[in-house]
Parts: sequence; structure tokens; C-alpha cells
Amino acid sequence: MIFEHLYIASFGALSDKTYQFSDGVNIVEGANESGKSTICGFIKFMFYGLPSKPEEKAHAISFRDSRAAGTLTFSDAGKRYRIEREVIRVTSADGKSSYPEKCTVYDAETNLACLKGQSPGEVFFGVSETVFDNTVYIRQTADSKVGGHTLGEEAENILFSANESINTKKAIAKLDSARVFLLHKNRRGGKIAELEHMRDETEEALETAKKASGDVIYLEGTRRQLSEKKEESEKQLEQVQKDLKQYERYTVKKAYQKRKAEKARLIETEETLASKKSPPEHGGRDISDDAYIAVLEKKQNELELATSRYTDAEAELASANQKLSEMSEKLAIFERFGANGGGKQRNELISKMRDLRRELNSASRFAIGFLILAGVMAAAAAILYFMLDKTPVVSYVIGGVALVAFLVAVFFFIRKNKPASDIHTICSKFGCRNYDEFEELVRAASEDEAYMVFITGARDEANDKFSAASERLEEISSSILDVLGKDGFEISGNTAVSLSEAIAVCRAARTEITKLETICEEQKNKIDEIEQSLSVYPKEYLKEACLDEYDEEAMEHFPLAAKKRESEFLSGAIASQTDKLHQIEVELAALSHITIKPTELAEQKVALNEEIKQLTAKWNAYMLAIESLESASGKLREGISPKIAKSAEKLMSALTDGKYSKIGVDLDFGLSFSDGTAMRDASYFSAGTGDLAYICLRIALIELLYKKSVPPFLFDESFVRMDDTRLAKILSLIFKYSERNFQSILFTCHEREKNTMSSIGACHLLSL
Repeated sequence: MIFEHLYIASFGALSDKTYQFSDGVNIVEGANESGKSTICGFIKFMFYGLPSKPEEKAHAISFRDSRAAGTLTFSDAGKRYRIEREVIRVTSADGKSSYPEKCTVYDAETNLACLKGQSPGEVFFGVSETVFDNTVYIRQTADSKVGGHTLGEEAENILFSANESINTKKAIAKLDSARVFLLHKNRRGGKIAELEHMRDETEEALETAKKASGDVIYLEGTRRQLSEKKEESEKQLEQVQKDLKQYERYTVKKAYQKRKAEKARLIETEETLASKKSPPEHGGRDISDDAYIAVLEKKQNELELATSRYTDAEAELASANQKLSEMSEKLAIFERFGANGGGKQRNELISKMRDLRRELNSASRFAIGFLILAGVMAAAAAILYFMLDKTPVVSYVIGGVALVAFLVAVFFFIRKNKPASDIHTICSKFGCRNYDEFEELVRAASEDEAYMVFITGARDEANDKFSAASERLEEISSSILDVLGKDGFEISGNTAVSLSEAIAVCRAARTEITKLETICEEQKNKIDEIEQSLSVYPKEYLKEACLDEYDEEAMEHFPLAAKKRESEFLSGAIASQTDKLHQIEVELAALSHITIKPTELAEQKVALNEEIKQLTAKWNAYMLAIESLESASGKLREGISPKIAKSAEKLMSALTDGKYSKIGVDLDFGLSFSDGTAMRDASYFSAGTGDLAYICLRIALIELLYKKSVPPFLFDESFVRMDDTRLAKILSLIFKYSERNFQSILFTCHEREKNTMSSIGACHLLSL
């Protein structure tokens, strides 16, 4: 199939646009957002109509005139056709939109309609929109992969029945639905399971009816025995609970008295600790005070900072003095120009040297110029003398001019000796061989003089900083010593050490006070806890403060654990007996409502078994049909993948010069290929290599699935992630296919594709 003419009346952002295509390779160049993807979408629209998703449909409909319309002229199998399609958006009063559509295919030669109301893509290509999207329509690289499970199903259907609409999956689904209606795989649902449940219930009812009369007699006798046992257990439990209650009252009174005594002891301890909490004094000051400790710590920080600055200033001053010492060796260089490095005298000498250099250069230029002029004029006089038949007048005049020029040149050669001699004298005075060495000496003297000024200033600044740092350090040290001496701390020869020792003494005092405060707080909390615990004791247990009413020896040896076990056992026995009695009552009530005769129940059971037998035979038939279809489908899908992989391998090997020659394709067209060591998923390789592999896969699918016409390949910015070498390979492949009457249309925003194709073969270029 060859696209010839494309007219977009209205589609997306494009309207009233005409595009001509030729056979072979077509390259459509345009900047981003110039309409390349819109043209691709329009081609798909002409063959398959609007997309189903509302947002994609809205994007295709032009906002200018609320429609999508145009024509596409193409040739196929020796005949020319024209598709005309129009979709209009109609909005009702309630805001809902509908999209009435008209599509007709005409014979382009006779202008007679040959197809109406059908999808041109399915008629001409023999494939669905899904297959088209995943083969010839190759969008931008992010969407380059094929369509997975859905495409696999449609490929299977095409090869299985020559029609992707005849879906084996749907047939299996219908059979499975009928199977599930009869019986689920877990046999817990369906008509058969329901009938089996009814049969089991009928069988149970039959057995129940048979046993009902005997069960009633048995249950009544059991109920009487349980009632007697329950009454005896209740009497025993009452006595055990009375003993436990008496022991509880005894333990409560004893615990109460113990807690009261503990509270009294804690109060006494708290009073003792409180007396020890007076703050420690040192020189008349409370050294445990946090504020006082903070003052000392601030002094410590100030001392550390002052010491650091003093050390830095001292180092800076030493560095400046060292640099000045090093500069003393260079003073002799520029002192040769005069006192203090030359000053005005140096500048005058430099100016004089530059004037002499200019005078010398000027005399040299004039001397050389007039010498050249003399030579030229002499040559001209000689030539004219021989050319004018021995008539010497003109020659003499020119020869005179040459002589004058020569004398002027000699004058300037003599004149330049004076500045040259003066320059040599000055250079010799300073030990320089020439003017250039003198200039270098002047430059070095200037730089050293400037650096000397800079270093001297830096030394003065460092000296000022050092003096200020020394004064500050002395001031802070004096302040610290005054504080420590006034507060009675021991002072050593090192101020920092004395201050650190004083801070340590204060912190130790603070720690001791804090420890005592914590202990006092803990004691207070314990007293509060005891007070709270005393308040929870039952008042009726504490009416008598003493324990005289109890046999203390008996209470101390009271078998509490055994009594509790006995109580629990009796309570459990009574509960169990109560439940059993209740169950017996329920069973007796249920038996009293059994009215169906055993013979009726037996007839119902026989009828249910016969119906279950018939439905089970039908279910087995459904299962056999499903297994057969699934087996056939699986074998077909397994046969598709190797074919596609083999075709893709040939293409991939040729495009990568044999680097990737082994390709694997799974049942859902997932791609993997070998890097020489192992088969790896396509995501393992570079984006460009992956794009190349998926294009090969698409071509293999085209060769397998398209049994009718093959539409042009549509490449929408498909090669941006490929390097130049891979691009040349894939374009060569596309060109080879074009020689087999396959048309290709490449949409791009770069000139790379055009430039590469120029070295491969002819192509048709369109610019947007």
C-alpha cells in the first residue's frame, strides 16, 4: 500500500492542510509542536476512526469547528482508493457530547463508493486497531514497545482462525462460565454443590427422624442427672467463696498496717534529707548556683577566644616579619636607581631611555628607507640609460636623485650612532646587555617596590592586631583572677587551669545538690504513692484496726492456691453443666418440631441423587472442552514466539554487525536478547539498543500478521536515542524494504535522518 495524497480539513490543531507523499522513503521535517504527531494520528483516524478514550477523542476534535474531517488517497494492489471520514461533536442541552461519524471509501478512478460503514483498516489490512498500533505505527521512543498480552491474544486469533474477532479466550470464558454455574473448582459453589448440600441435609433429616424418639428419652434422663450435679456443685462453691472472702479481709488489714508503717518511715527519711540540702558556700558565695556557674563558663569562653586570637595574631606578625626579612635581599636591585628605590630619578632615567629608543628606531627606519630609495633610483637610471639609445639626460637626473637619497641615508646612519651609544652606556651602568634587559630590570624593581610597600603595611597591621590581642588577653585574665580571688578559689600560675578547676568545684557542688533534690523528690513521690494506695482499701474491711478477730496462724497457712483452683473448677463445672442443660433443652425443642416422615425424606434423597448425576456428566463435558481449547491455544502461542524471534534475530544481527544475534520473545511479546554471556531483559541494555530491538520485533510481527495489504511504516521521532551508526543501519533496512514496494514515512524534528539518507538512497522530503 502507498499513501499518495493527504488532506486534513480539520483535525486537532491542523486545518486545511495538504500533504503529498511518494513511494519509498518519505521524511517529514518540522519543529516540535509543528503537527508531526497530529498527522500520524490523522492517518490512524482515517483507517480506524476516533480513539475510544474521551481525553484522546477530545484532543482529536478541532476546537475551531468541533469536528475531525479529511481525505486520504492511496493505492493498493494496482487500484487507487480515497477514504473520506468526518466526525462532528454534538453537545446536548444537558452538556453530554455525542460523536456521529460518516466514513466512505471510494474508487479514486471511478469516484464510486466501494466500502461504507466498515472500518477501512480492518478491511484493507486484516488487523485490528491494536495490531496496527503495535506494528506499523511506531510512536516516539517512550512508546516503542509492543502491546503485550492483548497483542498476543489477537495474533493467536489471527493465526488460529484467520480472524482476530473470533477469540478463543472468549469461547473458553463462555464454557468456563457454564462450568462454574454447575460447579466451582473447589466444589463449594454452583448448582451441583447446591444439590449435594440439599441431599446431605435430606439425609441428615432422615437420620434425625429415625433417631428422634430414642433421643428424646435419652435427653430427658441426662437432663435430670445434670440438674442434681449442678445443685451439689453450687453448694460446694458457696462454702469455698466464703473461705476466700475471710482470707481476703485478713490480707487487706495486714497490708494496710504495713503501708502505714512504711509511710511513717519515709516521712522521717525525707526530713533528714531536707536538712542536708543547704547550699555549699565558698568565700561567702553559693557556688552551686547555676547562674554563677554560667558566669564562670562565659569567662572561660572569653578566655579561650582571646587566647586563640592572640595566637593567630602572633603567627601573622611572625609571618610578616619573615617576608620582610626575605625582601632585604632584593633591596639592592632597585636602590641602584637612587635613594629609596629610585623614585623620581628612576622615572626620569626610564623616560630618557624610552626617548633614546624611539630616536634610534626613527633614524634606523629613515636610513633604511632612503638607502632602498637610492638603490631603486640607481637601478632605474641604469635601465633608462640603455633604453634611450645612449641619451644620458634623463638618466643623469635620476642618478642625481639616487645620489642624494644615498647621502641622506648615510646621514641617518651616522645620526643613529649617538642614541645607540647613550643606550649602551646606561645599560652597561646597570649591568644590562641591551635595552630589553634594562626594561626587565625596571619591571622587576617596580614589582619589588610595590610588594615591599604591601608587606610593610601588612606587618604594621599584624603588629596592631597583636597588640590589641595581647591587651585583651591580659584584661580578661586579670578579670578572671579578680573573681576567683574574691570568691576564695585557689589560683595557680595558669589562669585557664585555675578557672577550669574552679568550674569543676562548682559543678561538683551543683551535682551533689541535684542528687539530694532528686532523692527528696523520689521520697516525696513514694509517700504520695502510699497515700494513694491506702485510699483504695475497702473501708468496710478497716472498721477494726487490729487483727485479733482472726486465727493468724490459720490465716498464715491458708491454702489460697488450692482454694482458688477449687473455686475455678466448681465455677467451670457449673458453667459447663448449665450449657449442657441449655443444649439439651434446645435439642428437645428441635426434636419436638420434626414432623416429616422418614419415607418422604428417602424419596427426596433418591430424586436429588439422580439430578446430581445428570449435571455432573454435563460438567465433565465442559471441563474436557476447556482443557482441549486451552491446550490448542497454548501450543499455538508457543509456536508464534520462535517464528517471530527468528525473524527479529536476522534483522538485529544485521543492524548490530552480529553483536546481538540471539533474541528471545515470550508469549506476550516481551523481548530479551543476548550480550554474549547470557539472555537478558531488554531493559538491561541501552535505550538506543532497546529501541532498535523493538523495531526489529515490529517488522517481524508485520511479516507474520499482515496477510492482506501492509500499510506504510509510520515512524514518529523513533530514532532520537540511536547513535549515528545504528541510525544508518536502520535507515538502510527501511530503504531496502522500500525497494520491495513498502512505503515509509519518518516524522522528525532533526536533519540527521535526511543527511544520513542522502548517503543511502533517494527519499522524498516534506517540510512543515
